[in-house]
Amino acid sequence: MRASNWNLVLTALVGYAAAADLYVSPAGADNNAGTSEKPLKSLPAAQKAVRDLLAKSPTENITVNLAPGVYPLSAPLVLTEKDSGNNAVSVNWVGPGAVISGGIQVTGWTAESNGIFSAKVPVGVKSRNLYVNGKAANLARRKVNRRDLVYTSTSVTWSNSALDWLSNTKGLDKAEMRWISSFTDRYSPVQLVKNRELVMRQNSWFHNNWGYDHISKPNADFGVWIQNALALLVEGGQFYLDSAAGKVYYKPLAGENMSTVQAYLGVLEVLVAIGGTSYGTPAQNIYFKDISFAHTTWNQVTDIGYIDQQTGGNICEVNRSYDRSNFESARPWWCQMLSAVQVSAAKNIAFTGGNFTQLGASGVGIGNDANAHLSGVGLGASRVAVRDAYFTQIMGNSITAGGIRPDAHHPPDNRMINQYIDISGNIFYNVSVLYSSTVPIFAAYVQYSTITNNDIDFTPYSGICLGYGWGSNDAGGSSEYVKRGLYKYQPQYNTPTISRNNLIHGNLAHRYGYGHTDLGAYYTLSKDPDTYLSNNYAYDSTGFGTYTDEGSNSYTIINNVLMSTGQWSAQNGVNTANNTYKDNYYRTGINRPGNFQISDLNQASVAAKRVAYRAGILPGKRAGRPVSNQPVNVLPDGVVTVSLTRDSLSVTVENFDDKDFTNVTFEARVNNNSFQIGSDIGAVPKSIPANGKATGSWKVTGNGNNSGKVSVTVKYVNSRTGESRTLTGGN
Repeated sequence: MRASNWNLVLTALVGYAAAADLYVSPAGADNNAGTSEKPLKSLPAAQKAVRDLLAKSPTENITVNLAPGVYPLSAPLVLTEKDSGNNAVSVNWVGPGAVISGGIQVTGWTAESNGIFSAKVPVGVKSRNLYVNGKAANLARRKVNRRDLVYTSTSVTWSNSALDWLSNTKGLDKAEMRWISSFTDRYSPVQLVKNRELVMRQNSWFHNNWGYDHISKPNADFGVWIQNALALLVEGGQFYLDSAAGKVYYKPLAGENMSTVQAYLGVLEVLVAIGGTSYGTPAQNIYFKDISFAHTTWNQVTDIGYIDQQTGGNICEVNRSYDRSNFESARPWWCQMLSAVQVSAAKNIAFTGGNFTQLGASGVGIGNDANAHLSGVGLGASRVAVRDAYFTQIMGNSITAGGIRPDAHHPPDNRMINQYIDISGNIFYNVSVLYSSTVPIFAAYVQYSTITNNDIDFTPYSGICLGYGWGSNDAGGSSEYVKRGLYKYQPQYNTPTISRNNLIHGNLAHRYGYGHTDLGAYYTLSKDPDTYLSNNYAYDSTGFGTYTDEGSNSYTIINNVLMSTGQWSAQNGVNTANNTYKDNYYRTGINRPGNFQISDLNQASVAAKRVAYRAGILPGKRAGRPVSNQPVNVLPDGVVTVSLTRDSLSVTVENFDDKDFTNVTFEARVNNNSFQIGSDIGAVPKSIPANGKATGSWKVTGNGNNSGKVSVTVKYVNSRTGESRTLTGGN
């Protein structure tokens, strides 16, 4: 039953054999007919043309074909039930090489002093994000030693004269400060500069010194900066926007030529918002294929700072009347970071292929809270998929599924449930680059959803996070949150959350956790019955492998290979005991019966080696994609096992790849003279089936005491890669 539930997710993307084709090109015109010879120019014009076709009740699919190029938006593209297909007809947006952009291209750079360049932009434009040659520039900034700072209820002060430049530097009264700690990354605006004092803007300052891992009481210190003033622009790769003057300043990195750089200033916060105007009229049957999304910003941080609570959750309603004597009064009202691409109140939606890059907050938001969706109708995402895409240079979470407010975990209407979400086959490289306590994949309250075969490389915090609420919203509540007083401000629920029957399988995570602590490759919060973490691989990090944080229970954690140097199965807080661990291989941590500690993969079982090799993008889908799997000389594509008895020699070749091994030959070498290898017994395999195995057997004589030793060399061609390879084994 579980398998059939998960398979339902995989039916979301229908074919693209469309009878009604529209064509769009940057070289087109919006008064054209939308044919291949006379294409439209803009996405709004294409949207209108789709609506016109839908009004005729078509019986076959509609496909919007985008020619390669950049499609700038002046406002988000909002797709509702009026832009939707139905059970018989889909609306397909297809465009290899097409980029939907929320930015303005910045050109005409002029040299200023001290290696700084400037360019004109529209007066009054707001943005926190300049992208140069595909990468985010940092705000102009300078690092400060946290130990030299003193925090009061209103200000940052200091007594060390070495910091007096803070009082004398021009423009700091409009600047901000940033603090990176154990699991938070907080921003707070400056209100006023005095002698050895920066008066901070309220109520952001109060909230940023409230709760856990906050500015004045961090659990760890990963740096403090003062930023966003022109006078701080001294290092390459940094910028400053003077909105009032309509001018952006940038200091190039070594080797950057400002006459040839591709620079975009992110202007829009949202590119595409898909959602019905009500749960009874969902957006549906809309599919994007091979289209890329780029160049957004997120201006909330300039206005009120970023009052980070973890994985994009933040306090954004700074003027709400919380109980200032208890931080828990704010917890039910945390907000989510905006996403550039949003899907809520929708079903049968898919994004396949394409790139998500240079996005100023979260990348894709699926079924997020109402206040994180442009329409104001949140949650309610069913059968939504993000597959085979490439994510890089995302400032926050790359994908955020589910909401974190009460309606997300205990919805008053079942149509609000987030379910059958599929996040599979995606590559995440160098993400969470600005809000570093965010993650590649975060799924809060969801059910019957799959996160499979994703490739995660180089991210500052956890790899994949599932669940939210620290167990406080589970049936019966949490004794920890009884003590903290949370239930003065929200119900202590006697019914479970909607979280259940999820799958995290076959993912690869490495070089994770370089910018924080208290994290894992695969991190969970709260109860999630009948949920499996299986066949995942993690290595090359000091972070934990799996981390069942507060309230995490009812998980099955099986067949994972966890070779990072942090604890392989970290556990924290109450209600975390009811989890099953079986057949996991790990480097470091406590011994759990039925799991196996090893120092390297050579000591792992064949099954575990297969898990490691196949983790991330499946081998048959790796061609032409920037996967981060270890090379075959480090992580072989197969293994040889040898069995020698008194009468026979058996050699089994395991193929971990998705194509056959061909031209297979065997060579056996006797390591002593006590026996001889004779003729083969039956057919010796000439090929090894994909993701399978085959065995060859030979007669043996002279091994009466069964003490013989033999080495076997198997040569073959991996038919997927075309490479000639060699595997060896012995008894």
